[in-house]
Amino acid sequence: MAYAVVINLDHEHDSYENCRALWTQIQSSMVRAGFRLEGRVFVINLPEHEAGERARAAIEGIEHDRDFSHKRIYNHLRDFYGYDLACTQNLMVPSASNIHVQEMRRAQ
Repeated sequence: MAYAVVINLDHEHDSYENCRALWTQIQSSMVRAGFRLEGRVFVINLPEHEAGERARAAIEGIEHDRDFSHKRIYNHLRDFYGYDLACTQNLMVPSASNIHVQEMRRAQ
């Protein structure tokens, strides 16, 4: 099962430089933990519980490696959530229920 993790930084309260440095570390840590980056979503083929624990461990590992203004790393995150990738719906294409297939018959 594919599991996705979304991480958004708190750009409103952090400097650009701090967010940039933190994102570099997040990306590196998540990739080392076995996630692949697809756009801005980290994806891994593991069950939900194991994927969530692995993502938390990767993020908390950054906290131990670096001092971010003496604040916990979670204070720098706006969003940190995961979901089953099968629940994802691409809103750039019509939903399956809106697609209708019509059979065309040729005149003989």
